[in-house]
Amino acid sequence: MRRPGGQLTITDPNGVQESDTFTCFHCNRVVIVPVRADPANIGGMCFQCMHLICPRCVDLGKCTPFEQWLDAMERRSDALRSYGV
Repeated sequence: MRRPGGQLTITDPNGVQESDTFTCFHCNRVVIVPVRADPANIGGMCFQCMHLICPRCVDLGKCTPFEQWLDAMERRSDALRSYGV
């Protein structure tokens, strides 16, 4: 990747393996990017929010950033608390 979001290092009896990673902007999942991977297999780019997303979020086909989802959960919690529930 040109600009990876992170680096993963796995140490096992076979040696050390390093991979680039990025975090899905929609579900906050960490995606491991294998060396010389086909870009279509590692996820995609959401052209509404212009961020990298995982393959599962590509299949959903809608743009719901993680922060927007958290804000909705907070508003729901506040509403339920105000109702006395």
